[in-house]
Amino acid sequence: MPYTTVNFSDVEDFEAIPEGEYAVEIDKVEVRRNKADDGDYLNWEFVVLDGDYENRRLWLITSLKPTALFRLKSVFEQLDVLDSDEMELEYDDDQEVTSSSGPRLLYPDVEGLEATVKVKVDMYDGKERNKVEDLYTGRKKRSKKTTRTAAAESRTQRRRSRARDEEDDYDDDDDDDEEEEESPRRTRSSRNGDRDSDREPRRRERATGPSRRVDRDSDREPERSSSRRSSSSGRRRLR
Repeated sequence: MPYTTVNFSDVEDFEAIPEGEYAVEIDKVEVRRNKADDGDYLNWEFVVLDGDYENRRLWLITSLKPTALFRLKSVFEQLDVLDSDEMELEYDDDQEVTSSSGPRLLYPDVEGLEATVKVKVDMYDGKERNKVEDLYTGRKKRSKKTTRTAAAESRTQRRRSRARDEEDDYDDDDDDDEEEEESPRRTRSSRNGDRDSDREPRRRERATGPSRRVDRDSDREPERSSSRRSSSSGRRRLR
């Protein structure tokens, strides 16, 4: 008779992760039969994405009984896959639905979506086990919202930039106008300055004119005196 040997010495018992919120990805969702064999439910399997408990697995059960659909509706709303008040859930009918396994959910397609789950710790058969108490808005949905917000901020920044550029152009035009207005003033001022500079020598000449005449008169005075002396002396000699 064939047999095989298994060694459990290196097998570690997984301890429940601490209570709190964890970022997860939906790995798969299966349709299963409940233990009472009076209804089906969806068995959700999540994988922790990061942190000290990365790659640890968590589970959530949402009943498909009409009286318990409020839990499934809340999860669908959080994942943004609820398209109407009445939905047809599709799954692969090639696999039998049992209490331990079942076909994967095909519609709505939720595998690969990211979300945040709130985890509690319960006791089961004398051991601690994790229980997903709630699921919050999917992370992908938040990232889309963030993308829209970033796009709006980008548009706002572009509008502000264009407004600043237009304001700078307006200021440049004002500066040019002021320079154009100032230029004739400077031209008139320079012309006036040139005129003043032309007038200055004349003013100086006028101011120095009398002194020159005085100088001329003073130069002529000895000549007149000499002429008088020579004239008088001549007259004396004639006498």
